[in-house]
This record gives sequence, structure tokens and C-alpha cells, in this order.
Amino acid sequence: MTETQPQPSLRALKTLVAGMGVLIVLGTAVVIGVIIHRIYAVSPPPSNQISAPAPLLAATLPPGSDIMGIAPAGAKLAIWTTGPDGGHVYIYDPAAGTLIQALAAPHK
Repeated sequence: MTETQPQPSLRALKTLVAGMGVLIVLGTAVVIGVIIHRIYAVSPPPSNQISAPAPLLAATLPPGSDIMGIAPAGAKLAIWTTGPDGGHVYIYDPAAGTLIQALAAPHK
């Protein structure tokens, strides 16, 4: 005599599979929606960019001088130069287009 095992109810499994199928479709729709939104979204320019061109510094280096480096110093620029008469550091304000200070280091 063979005993047959009762068939388990597959109703819960079918409901779970259907629910996960709906979640997959909704997740895919959200991903596609985000991609489309990012493609057509207008982003503002980064805040660290200058919107208008800064005025140029009207300064001439002495003959034989070379710019060795430029570094930001807060909202200003420090420009390091060397030449026959020694080194100089110029502090420049790019927003105003003016030279604020010139520091000299005599040649040894």
C-alpha cells in the first residue's frame, strides 16, 4: 500500500511570485524614470566657478623673471616669481583685478 503525501498549498507561493514580479516591474520603471529625469534636468553651474570673467592683472614682470608657481590663498592668488633681482610673491585679487601686495626676497 502506497501512501500519497498531501499536496501542499501553492497559493502562498504563487502570491509571493506575483508580488515579486510586480516589484521588479516597478523597480525597473523607477530606474528608467530617474535616468530620463537626469538626462533632461537643467543643473545650475557649480558655485565655485566665476560667472563673469575676472579682469586681467595689468603688470609686467622685470626682464629675466619667470613665474615659478601660482597658488590659491583664500579668495586671492599668490604668484611666486624669480628673477635676477631675487624672488617675489605677488598677492593678487582676481575678483577686483588688482595687485594687493608684493613681497620681495632679495637674491643671495
